Amino acid sequence: MANRVVVEGTLPKAGLGQVVPPRREISALVKDIYQFSLYVQALQEIYDKPANDVVSYWQISGIHGEPYVEWNGTLNVPRSPTDRGFCVHGTPLFPTWHRPYIVLFEQEVQRIARRIAATYTHDTDRWNIEAAFLRQPYWGWDQIATVVPPPEVISAPMVSIVKPDSPAEVLVPNPFLTYTYPAGANAVFGAPFNAWPRTARYPDGLGISQPAKLQAALQALGPQIVNNTQRLMSITTWDAFALGDGTTSGLESIHDTIHNHTGGPNGNMTFIPVASFDPIFYLHHAQVDRVIALWYSRHRVWTPNAADLLPFRRTQTEYWKSPEIIQTNTVFNYVYLGIPNAVQSESSEAGVADYQSEASSTTELEWSVRVECEKYEVGGSFSLYVFMSKEVPSNHTEWLFHPSFAGTFDVFANPNPEKCANCTAHADQTIKGFIHINKKYLERSKKKTLDPEVVIPYLKEHISWGVIKANGEVADIKKFTTLNVTVICTPLTFSDGAKYPTEGRPKVYPEITRGRVGGHRDDQEN
Repeated sequence: MANRVVVEGTLPKAGLGQVVPPRREISALVKDIYQFSLYVQALQEIYDKPANDVVSYWQISGIHGEPYVEWNGTLNVPRSPTDRGFCVHGTPLFPTWHRPYIVLFEQEVQRIARRIAATYTHDTDRWNIEAAFLRQPYWGWDQIATVVPPPEVISAPMVSIVKPDSPAEVLVPNPFLTYTYPAGANAVFGAPFNAWPRTARYPDGLGISQPAKLQAALQALGPQIVNNTQRLMSITTWDAFALGDGTTSGLESIHDTIHNHTGGPNGNMTFIPVASFDPIFYLHHAQVDRVIALWYSRHRVWTPNAADLLPFRRTQTEYWKSPEIIQTNTVFNYVYLGIPNAVQSESSEAGVADYQSEASSTTELEWSVRVECEKYEVGGSFSLYVFMSKEVPSNHTEWLFHPSFAGTFDVFANPNPEKCANCTAHADQTIKGFIHINKKYLERSKKKTLDPEVVIPYLKEHISWGVIKANGEVADIKKFTTLNVTVICTPLTFSDGAKYPTEGRPKVYPEITRGRVGGHRDDQEN
């Protein structure tokens, strides 16, 4: 029997009482010449591994989608015409499945970094220590200050590092910008990715990234991303946290926004089958993992689902299961600064309610646009844009930057769900997301109140929406038969000293969008 790769985390393991190294935000890592130098060199080396190496960048990235092949002795080939793929998107296992996935990438990059560190001819002890502490960085999109990654990730063609043979800094090509596929390997992809030899973000017609467009999009969406992540902390049950429900978007929906607007039209990150080949994918999903840790530290709730997290092995014969991977410090040898790793006695879907003192709390109304639809109806990823205007702006390439733009509902979906077992099983899945519109309403209406008798008449005349597909084209929403856009209002209670609000019962106002194309549908009332 072949010896299989086991997902065990970085080495050496921290002993009892020893400090467990933290994952760092990428903006901090790029300023650390030691760890940044090691990470850059290790990233390039894992790129250069041959495609038939099970821990090459090509093979690890291929776990997430295409080319739909066996990995590390775990079958990912058709057992029926559609039974293939490891994908768990759209299920409560979405958060936990990605945890060992990022650990796998982290451990392989760090092992390369440790080997590189051992070759340094100067300051040798320091380099070895830094390699031992190196962890996968995350992209902190939950903070306005870091919602746009640094130039070393999105725009700088060269970066400065220190190599093993000299303490002097040298410039090297920036491996964060793109990954070049092994020669001919991308022929298995669909168009346009089978014609472009490397990954791209907001590609032009030749498949070349346009970083200025990426930066502009993230700046425009930053407030929404930050606010939605904060609102996520008010959710108290696992399934709602993972997939969304009630009055605010779940983790996967926020994750989808990052994917769609990091890749842009025809960019890798916008397409599930090829998203993980973009190196920014691993920064993004390390942040997703950090949000999971943050939410868990607040609620002490975890999924009880004990299904195997294929293809990630715990031993040569067993796979990791969600209840086994709660504690990142003891299981996988990493932590996040400021987030405790306290142990929950057992997994549970039950939520916990924060104590709220009636004597020291305030309540405000939160107006939101609730969007529901079938995930795969558009035929892949898409973004629904909401505007505080009577009509949708005419130039869809500028929708993000229009003064009336209120927010997006984003869906990260496989354009070929028939190739994926999980996608096929959820072909008729209805998904839900929320766009919180208080700020844009107050700005555009010039009103000073959120009372329904004032808000409702205004929104009836000043709300519109449109959909852009993954290729950048505008979708005909008349053909989007399952779309259901409705306005709701939720009371939020803020207690003194509480960081996050407690949600009250939302009230639906169907009359605001009823009768519009894609508007409220009485047959889907809930």
